[in-house]
Amino acid sequence: MKEFNLIDSNPETILADALRFHEEITGERLELCTKEAYLYSTVAALLSNIKANMNDVAKQNFLKYSREERLDLKGNFYGERGARLKANKARTTIRCHISSVVAKDVVIAKGTRFLYKNYMFYTEQEYKIRSGETYVDVIVVAEIAGNLGKILAGEIKEIVDRYEYMKEITNITDVTGGREEEEDEEYRNRLELIPESFTTGGSEGSYEYWVKKSSNLVTDVFINSPKPNYIDIYVVNGLEHISQEEKTKIKNYIVENKNIKVLNDQIEIKDPIFHNYNIDLDYWVYDSSLVSKSEIEKELTNSLEQYTKSFKMGESINLQDIIDISKNVDGIRRVEIKSPQTYKGQKFHLAKCGTISISYKGAESR
Repeated sequence: MKEFNLIDSNPETILADALRFHEEITGERLELCTKEAYLYSTVAALLSNIKANMNDVAKQNFLKYSREERLDLKGNFYGERGARLKANKARTTIRCHISSVVAKDVVIAKGTRFLYKNYMFYTEQEYKIRSGETYVDVIVVAEIAGNLGKILAGEIKEIVDRYEYMKEITNITDVTGGREEEEDEEYRNRLELIPESFTTGGSEGSYEYWVKKSSNLVTDVFINSPKPNYIDIYVVNGLEHISQEEKTKIKNYIVENKNIKVLNDQIEIKDPIFHNYNIDLDYWVYDSSLVSKSEIEKELTNSLEQYTKSFKMGESINLQDIIDISKNVDGIRRVEIKSPQTYKGQKFHLAKCGTISISYKGAESR
C-alpha cells in the first residue's frame, strides 16, 4: 500500500501560502531575504511541526499506522481477545534424582523452587518419583517474565526446596520461552487476524491467530492438513525452533479451549524444516565513490542480515532480491553471487542463513 498523508505539512507550501496571503492583504510582495519573510518562515516551520503531529495522530486511526497506546486502543475493541500479550516466562525441564530406589513415591511438591544465579524457577504442578525409579523430569517456569538470556542445559544445579532422598538436579533442556511484552509490529499483525478467530470452522487464519495468542514466542505459523481432521501446526521463533515445553503449552491452550478447536480436529505442533544456505558474493564499487570500503561492507552486511531475518515459512530465495539490496548500498556498482542458488519455497520449509561472506573485487567506471 502506497504511503499517504492526511494533512500536508510541507513547510515550503505553508511559507508560500503565507507570503501569498501577505501580498493579497497588504499589496506588498516580500522577497525571501527580507526580515518579514524570515519571520514568516519561522512561523511556517512551527506550523509544519504542528501539522506533522496532527497528520501522525490522524493516520493512527488506521491499524497499519497505530502504535503504542493507540494500538492498544485498537485491540481493546475486541476485548480480552485483542489485548497485547504480556511478557512471557521462560521454562525448562529439570531432571530430579534420588540417591537410591525407595519403596514409596517421592513427591516433588507444586511450587518447588530451583535457582540459577539470580533467577528462580518453580514447578506449576506436583510430580512424583515412582517407587522403583530414581528420577523424574519436571517442567519449571521462571519466577519473573521476560528474556533471561542464554541458559544452557546442565547449568541449573541448585534447589531451594529440597525433597526426600534428593541426590542431584539438573536441567536437561536449554531455558527457552522468556520474552518481553509483544512488540507493536507483531501485535498489529495479530490484530489483523482477529476477525478470523471468530469462526467455529477451524480456518487457517483462526488457528494462526490462536497460536500467536497462546505464545508471544511464535513469530510465524504455517497450517497444514495432511488429511481430513488432522491439523499440523508449524511454529517458529524468528529463525529458531521453539522448545518442546513451549510447544506443549501451545497445544494445551488450543486443545483445552472449546472456542478454538473444531471438535474432531487432531492437533500436532511441529517444527518447520530448515533450508540452510549461506550468502557469498563479490562486489565492485564505482571508481568515483567517496564512501570507504569499511562503510560499504558494514552497510551491505547489515542489509543482508536484515534480509535473511525477514523470511517466513514457504518463501523463496530470489537472487534478484540480493542483487537489489546490494545495489541500494551507496557506492556499489555491481555484484556477483557465488552462493546461494535460487530456491523455490515449499510449505512448512524455512530458509535459514548460516554465514554471510562479502569480498571486495575492485573499482570500475560507470
